[in-house]
Amino acid sequence: MKGGFPRGVQFTPVPNPLLASLLEEIDSLDELKVVLRTVHGLHKLRKVPASIGFDDLLSDRTVASMLESSGPQLEEIVEKSINSAVERGILLVVDEGTVQRRILLNTEPVRRALVRQGVDPMIKARKPAETWADTESAKPKQDAVTFYEQNIASVTPIVAENIHEALEQHPEDEVILAIRYAVEANARNWNYIAAILRRWATEGRPEELDDGSYGTTERDLQEDRSDQFYEEYLKRQRARGAN
Repeated sequence: MKGGFPRGVQFTPVPNPLLASLLEEIDSLDELKVVLRTVHGLHKLRKVPASIGFDDLLSDRTVASMLESSGPQLEEIVEKSINSAVERGILLVVDEGTVQRRILLNTEPVRRALVRQGVDPMIKARKPAETWADTESAKPKQDAVTFYEQNIASVTPIVAENIHEALEQHPEDEVILAIRYAVEANARNWNYIAAILRRWATEGRPEELDDGSYGTTERDLQEDRSDQFYEEYLKRQRARGAN
């Protein structure tokens, strides 16, 4: 394809984390190839929930060619790649007792559609998964960078540095909780998240307070939206040698 993509070429949407934080995690080229081919196959179905079977991948000429394998070896590579993608939270594998297991993209609309069909994706996944209390919580566990990326905005190098610095001072679940509160307050920026973490460091998290509130964080929400507090935070960090 020396002439480049032709006019009218079609596109396949790919979840942003798969091209960012998850791309950093995936260390197997075979897994990445299988995941991208699976996303392509699911998109072509243009329905929710879209699913394809393992046999669809094993009979796909492109899959066999890109993995340079066939027969039992091809089955082993595809199985291993799909299972790894399930563990990362990229894909779901549903087995309803039929001959062929189905592969789906692990998105909120897909999970909701499965629940409406009476299928629990977290229980029917090929790999054992944790049992959650409700449908909204039925999501794969995420790291702070991925959670920020999916709920706030793309992670720039500066934001990534800020998150990693915060993780040196706070537990990851605490950073994720602060991001969640920022989303709920419609204050989708790191300044606000950093302010919440600073308050918690001195006052304790909401569940640790007698009234279950944000403490002075709740009273100073508007104040903490300003860049002034973020600049003061950076100055303190630099003074401590965190450049």
